[in-house]
Amino acid sequence: MSRAYDFLKDCNFYYILTVDGDYPAGRPISGILEADGVMYFGTRTDKAFYSQLTQNPHVGLVAFNKGRWLRFYADVEETHDPSIREKYLIRLTAELKRFGSSDNPLLAVFAMHIVKAELHTGENSEYITEEEK
Repeated sequence: MSRAYDFLKDCNFYYILTVDGDYPAGRPISGILEADGVMYFGTRTDKAFYSQLTQNPHVGLVAFNKGRWLRFYADVEETHDPSIREKYLIRLTAELKRFGSSDNPLLAVFAMHIVKAELHTGENSEYITEEEK
């Protein structure tokens, strides 16, 4: 697993930042799947969040836990891969209850392709990438 994912799974929630017109928009989320070295998150297709992601695929993510914080920038891409959608719902049981099945048209799952990631621990910071296992 990537260091970014390892950090996130210990957090209760984190914020994904999108662009909403001329201003940033932040959304707390609490569930990310990592499969085959790629991180995925989901939302509903009828939400403003979904529209913002499809209009501008550049996002930021910020998380804080135990005096350390993670920030990364990523490009997102919606996936229609049935196996990834199914893994996402199995990993996040609350989402399975909400959507019922992976073929629900309201479910949108996005892959995050990390461009730059920074892990900050006190006065130290380091750049990490999703390729690190």
